[in-house]
Amino acid sequence: MENILQTADRLFQNRYISSIKKAFTITLPVIILGSIASLINNMPVNIVQAGLATPAGQVVRAVNGAVWLGSTAVMAILIAWTLGYYLGNAYKLSGTLSALTSVSAYLTICVTTPDGGISLSRLGSSGLFGAILIAILATELYHVFSNLKINISEDMAEEVRQMFAALFPVMLSVFCIALTNGIILMTSGKGVDEWIYTGLSFLFSAADGGGLAGTLFLVFGIHIFWFFGIHGGNVMDSIMASAFGENLLHNTELYAINHNAFDGQLAIISKGFLDTFVFMGGAGTSLSIIIAVLIIARSRYMRGIAKMGGIFVVFNMNEIVLFGFPVILNPILLIPFLLTPLTVTLISWSAMSLGLAARVVTEVHWAMPPLISGYLATGGHLSGSILQMINITAGILIYLPFIRLMDRRAVQKESLKDNTVLLKNTLNTVVEKINSSTGEINGEITDFSIVLGSVVRDLNVLSAQMQQQMQLMQTCDEHMRTIDTLVGNTDTGIKIVLQNMEKINTLSTTGAQNMQQTMQEMEETVLSAQKNNELAGQLNLRCEQIEGILKRIETTHGDVHGKEFSVMDTKIKGLSETTAEAVSDIQGLLQGMKADISDMIERSEFSLRQAETGRQQVIDTNRLFGETVENIHNIQAQCHTVLQHSGGVSGELQQINEQIQAACHFFAETASHTSKVAAQVRDRSDESKEMMHKLRKLNVETSLLTENAFENLER
Repeated sequence: MENILQTADRLFQNRYISSIKKAFTITLPVIILGSIASLINNMPVNIVQAGLATPAGQVVRAVNGAVWLGSTAVMAILIAWTLGYYLGNAYKLSGTLSALTSVSAYLTICVTTPDGGISLSRLGSSGLFGAILIAILATELYHVFSNLKINISEDMAEEVRQMFAALFPVMLSVFCIALTNGIILMTSGKGVDEWIYTGLSFLFSAADGGGLAGTLFLVFGIHIFWFFGIHGGNVMDSIMASAFGENLLHNTELYAINHNAFDGQLAIISKGFLDTFVFMGGAGTSLSIIIAVLIIARSRYMRGIAKMGGIFVVFNMNEIVLFGFPVILNPILLIPFLLTPLTVTLISWSAMSLGLAARVVTEVHWAMPPLISGYLATGGHLSGSILQMINITAGILIYLPFIRLMDRRAVQKESLKDNTVLLKNTLNTVVEKINSSTGEINGEITDFSIVLGSVVRDLNVLSAQMQQQMQLMQTCDEHMRTIDTLVGNTDTGIKIVLQNMEKINTLSTTGAQNMQQTMQEMEETVLSAQKNNELAGQLNLRCEQIEGILKRIETTHGDVHGKEFSVMDTKIKGLSETTAEAVSDIQGLLQGMKADISDMIERSEFSLRQAETGRQQVIDTNRLFGETVENIHNIQAQCHTVLQHSGGVSGELQQINEQIQAACHFFAETASHTSKVAAQVRDRSDESKEMMHKLRKLNVETSLLTENAFENLER
């Protein structure tokens, strides 16, 4: 059995069945609202109906009618919308646009009234099958045409972009369905909606509705439609009316004559027969479902639906049961949902055929509760109520094993859900614990984040300043390269200066040697001059001696001329001797003078040669000094160039020095600020350690809570 149900589950998990189930489930609040409104207006209780007849009751009736019109009466529109939405989501399309397409497409095929409006009969439960088919078809077309998009700028609003993207798919989907419906309408006189309804009716029109087999076939058809979400009673209403619509009227007339509800001439099968003994609580003998759930089910959800729906089932309105459990498209309840009505139909027919129960002889309002309706429908015979009790019991017995299976699954889901809720509550407790414990931590983290934000901002400023310093360092590098070039030029100039200095040194050495030699020669010349001077003095002295000698001779000679000859002879004789001596002295002096003059001439020639040599040396020295002066001028020029280069180097070095001083100042401030930031971060780090200690403690506490939660889950 479980394997069969698992297979059925897989079969019913396709996108179409899943979307249909979701569509019916999501519309349950509207269905309940419509059921309440319909129940109040149709409750077969005299006090209620009397109250609704009053002016205030008329207002209540009008409000309930409006509520029914906005819910149950437009069920097909609601299902078309929700089915299109969920099926569109299954295709990962826009659910809203898919729903709009489905509703618009369904309205294009609805039957119109003579004044051009849409027939309300096709918007309610009788149009569900057509709404389902058209919603599926419209969504499939929308999916096919979804690639035909108009791409517009991403700057547009999202709603506008979705509108343009869905423009062609929506238009083409609705147009194709409308065109198909128009062609069918023009060629056959009936639209798609009418053909759907006609086709469904034709499936069961061949059955002999007046016999047991035809009745069983109709009951089966009604419930198979209901299982797929289609109002089987509305679909089969015209068939039941044509098959045994007059049977109840015949029974009523015959019973009025003889008042015998057991008369064999009375027809067994009639619409009242099905309403009273088969559709107890609604399609599927839903009253049996409610009682079976209340007897055996432990699922809170199932019991909640049973309690809520039980009130309505008592008055034969079972939409809450069909859509709430759900019965529709539920593979577990498919077999009992079909088997129970067939079984109670067969039991009721058999009991009436055997005369064990009275036959239906009067029409009872469809909302009349079971047991009461059986008593009234059979003309006041308890056999009708007893037969209803037997049918309800048979239905309960059929439903019980399936309800047990469904309940087991529901309990497992609820248990899982409860465990999930328990875990969720535990986690909520943990979260609350964390929130309460981390409030202070969050504040500290916020403060820490503020500090870190400030640090980050400072670091960003520091980074910008560092970039500026890097640019300055690049400028320094350029200056250094300039300095390198200037130093290279200076080095070249200095090399030239050194070469000139070497030349000057050589020339100076040679000049100095020449000057020293010249000085020596000049000294020798001076000595020679001094010697010559001495010789000249001696010559002068000798000349004076000679002059003295000559003066004596002259004197002697004068004396000779004035005296007497005798005396003169003596004087001449003496003069001759004196002259001879003078001559001899003069000769000696002259020889000395000659020797001195020769010596002077020799010394003068030597001095002249030395003077010539000194003059040449002086000329050479002068030439050397000229070259030295020229080299000195070159050195001055090179030194000027070197000074220019040095000036450039000095300027560059000054700029570099200024930049280095600025960089030093910047790095000093940066170091100071970084120290402060480091101190703040260190303080926050200590606080973070405390926070981590708190978090570890909190983690231990939450771990214990989680372990306790999982232990509770395992229990």
